[in-house]
Amino acid sequence: MKKEFAGVITGASSGIGKALAIYLARKYRARLVISGRNEEQLKATKEQVEKAGGLATIVVADIGEEGAAKRLVNTCLEQFGSIELLVNNAGMAYPGRVLNLTMEDWRRVFDVNYFACVEAIYAALPHFLEQGGGKIVNVSSVAGKIPIAGSVMYSSSKHALNSMSVAMGAELNSKNIDFLTVCPGWVRTEFFEKNQVADEKNPTLIASKNTPSGLLMRLVLSISAEDVAREIDSYLRKGGSHEIIMTAPGKFFERLNGLLPGVVWNINKLLPTDYVDSSIKDKVKT
Repeated sequence: MKKEFAGVITGASSGIGKALAIYLARKYRARLVISGRNEEQLKATKEQVEKAGGLATIVVADIGEEGAAKRLVNTCLEQFGSIELLVNNAGMAYPGRVLNLTMEDWRRVFDVNYFACVEAIYAALPHFLEQGGGKIVNVSSVAGKIPIAGSVMYSSSKHALNSMSVAMGAELNSKNIDFLTVCPGWVRTEFFEKNQVADEKNPTLIASKNTPSGLLMRLVLSISAEDVAREIDSYLRKGGSHEIIMTAPGKFFERLNGLLPGVVWNINKLLPTDYVDSSIKDKVKT
């Protein structure tokens, strides 16, 4: 990555998006358009980005609304005159049993996790083609590699994102447009609280405790947002299109699913309903 490049990061008010924005500002003096729904949190990210040596323009937006993703790309071009990096990081989940979910829920999750990414990519592609290249980071999930009971919508939307990202990377490889598909496992961020995951199943809260389960979560089962940012940067510098699987359990189960999918299927279907349904509330009784 060159110094002082311009880019867009969605979902930058917290978590991976915020950590990556600060990291790129510190290392490359990046000029960034950062987006999210919480203006106060975005202002805090902007302050830290600029303290780290970069520049940041805030766009408060619901990325799931049609036209929002395209507006971010246009803002980057207007503010900084170019765009070299697009990070599709914003995501959401409605955890819960499938019989408790509605078509409205499905459309909302896919609008945020998938169609917003497609819209942003189509907005950036003409500029990448004109300038002879660009880099796209699609932040997906291990859940997109291994469908998980109790997270059906999230898994489905991330599986679609994985497929799109890898296939586009192959198709546009000759155009010097790199696609980085990032599949973290548990990342210690506010994501779980925002998406109504019950406290006792929230990896971030579990990892904050000095208990055996807390230490296991913190040291083995999960990673920090800063770790993800460093890993993304290492692959951006490497160049080319890549798919990254993160966390020890994420790598283990992704490889197990590739070698012995029947084993993972049997584990998945035998998990107790109360375990796989991490939501705080049920919409209907099943």
